[in-house]
Formats: sequence, C-alpha cells, structure tokens
Amino acid sequence: MDVFKRTKKNTDERIENIRNKIFKEMYYVVMTICLISIFFKMYKFGIGESALMEEAILELVILIVGGVYFLARSIFLGVFWDEVEIHDRTSKTPMSKKTIFRSVGLALLIAITMGINSAVSYADSTSQGFWYFIQVLFVSLMIYLPILLILFGGIYMLAKKISMTSRKS
Repeated sequence: MDVFKRTKKNTDERIENIRNKIFKEMYYVVMTICLISIFFKMYKFGIGESALMEEAILELVILIVGGVYFLARSIFLGVFWDEVEIHDRTSKTPMSKKTIFRSVGLALLIAITMGINSAVSYADSTSQGFWYFIQVLFVSLMIYLPILLILFGGIYMLAKKISMTSRKS
C-alpha cells in the first residue's frame, strides 16, 4: 500500500531560497510588532507598574522563545560556527572580542542608568548626588559585569563548541 509512503519532491533551489528569505522577513516583522507592542504598553501603563508585566508577558515570551529557538537551531545545525568563521574572516574584530565588548557595554549602560537614578532620586545636594552616582556605578559594575561576561561569554563558547562538534558529524 503506497498511500502512506512519502516520495521526495524535487524542488527548485531558487524557490527554496526565496521562501527562506520570506520566512526570515516574517520573523523580523513579528519581532518588531512585539517590540512596538511592549513600548506601547510601557507608555500606557508606565515602566514601573506591575500591570505592564501582566499585559506584556506574551510579547516577552515570543521575543525570548523566538531568539532562543533561532540560536538553538543555528547551533545544532552547525550554522553558528560557519557564521562566526565568515564574520571573523571579513571583520577586523573577532566575534569573541565583540561578545566581550558587548557584555562590558551593557554592564556599563546598566550601571550608569542605576547610578543616575540613585543620584537623582535619593541625593539632597550635588556633591551627595555625585557620591551616590560613583558608589552605585562601582557596585553595579561589580555585580553586573561578571554576570554578563559569564552569561554572554559562556553562551558564545558553548554555542561555538556544540556547533563545531555538530558540524564534524
């Protein structure tokens, strides 16, 4: 009985590439819509409100799960390592250094934001505000820099290792 037997269809490579391009564009559209929705809800409910998290949980799940799925698929198919090799060949700064720079930059951004917030919210004078800014900046860097370096650097190293081994087999 050949009803359940699948035969491999012949497909045109050009059509497959165009379909993949459309799916990629669709992914970007969905992610952009989710970000716009989150920003609209931040405007509507305020940044610090708990209602924001309740209202934007679906968008956050879509953003996080979509990113994790894309990363996992590219790692296990061996595409991640190929992309890193192509990037390192064409760029002056290797991807490993860019990962470190991004971690440090994000840690600095978080620390500066928290320092400014502390200086503006809790200081009574300019000198006290400057002192609060310096203290919070230093403590935030001490906390967030190692965490982000381990998180981003660890994910990069693990992804590189898995992608290299899956490519060999």
